[in-house]
Amino acid sequence: MNVYEKVVAELKSKSDAEYKKFNDKITKTEYETIGVRMPEIKRVAKSVDKAEIEEYLEKCEFRYFEDTLIYGLLLPRLGLDEFWKRKDEFLTKCDSWSHIDCFVSELKPKASEKEKLYSLLTEGIDSLDGFALRFRIVALMNFYVGGDRTEEILRIVERLDGRGFYNDMAIAWLLQVALVKRREETLVFMQNNSLSRFTQNKAISKMQDSFRIGEDDKIYLKTLRK
Repeated sequence: MNVYEKVVAELKSKSDAEYKKFNDKITKTEYETIGVRMPEIKRVAKSVDKAEIEEYLEKCEFRYFEDTLIYGLLLPRLGLDEFWKRKDEFLTKCDSWSHIDCFVSELKPKASEKEKLYSLLTEGIDSLDGFALRFRIVALMNFYVGGDRTEEILRIVERLDGRGFYNDMAIAWLLQVALVKRREETLVFMQNNSLSRFTQNKAISKMQDSFRIGEDDKIYLKTLRK
């Protein structure tokens, strides 16, 4: 068996029927699912030797939700430059928010790469939509919201509002994280922006649900609903 076939066999050995039934309801994918819990998927991905990554990428058949996700989980191990060149090979195969969010979580940019990655993420972002855009919004949230570029990022995502449900939900999530990490700038933004009613109100709902946001702020945020 080649490495792809070995990975699929291992995934099938870890299938959980009850979890599959639950996960199929929330993952919203057109791929067939095997029904493997995320920690197990990540363990299988990590078991692929670095010398075997190229073989997996070449042989991957994108038959299942899980084998497609593992393709994405392996890409960051190639290093930033190679990852960036090849990310679209994965993004064009994504059909679920879960593909994107788990993929981004595997990125581990070095401190010396942070400036370069920011430039890559923001360059051409206004021309994107679909899951290619969600990838960039979630990556900006994960690696840069809370830092000195927070206010700039808030204005970037303001421009991106209205490009589909999963992107608007990612913007709402980013705003909730921003309020936790950079309260003053985010409150000013929430008071004065051009976000749609849907995205503004979803962001406020997420903020209301956060245990890291104070009750006084939650009361005030209710007044900012559109």
